Amino acid sequence: MKIQSLNALIYNPIWISYLLHYFLSGATSTKNKKVKLELIYLVLPFVYDKKLMKKLSSSSTRTTFQTLFKDAELKNSLIRMDQKISSFQHTTNKSFVMIGSKVSVSSGAYLHTSEILDYKKAEGGLKEYYKAAYNLGAIFGKEDYREIFLKVGALA
Repeated sequence: MKIQSLNALIYNPIWISYLLHYFLSGATSTKNKKVKLELIYLVLPFVYDKKLMKKLSSSSTRTTFQTLFKDAELKNSLIRMDQKISSFQHTTNKSFVMIGSKVSVSSGAYLHTSEILDYKKAEGGLKEYYKAAYNLGAIFGKEDYREIFLKVGALA
């Protein structure tokens, strides 16, 4: 299989849009019920990092940013996060357009979804990715977006 064909499957905008929707569903489940637009660009670097994805999928919605990164090995996953964000920016933009009708943007560029997806209803191998995206949304929904960018070492 050609590399371009493989990339088209792995970074399919429909698949990525589901991840983004689960992320927004997790953020909507928090007390704040919304997440800052810029944080959507962190979803793919977090979910496509194998160590971070495994930790996110095994965590719960009660997890915080501090408890997620207690392990030094996970902290190392944050190295060069700004470059990872840049490399996924185009893919995120294309996929975000696909869920546009399910997302509302409030003043201050905060995102909210009225159609909440439940990762527990997902079947097969994708459930782990959906849960990771959902939990990431729940974690980010509880934090100040500026603090998150400082902690991951990326510029907003």
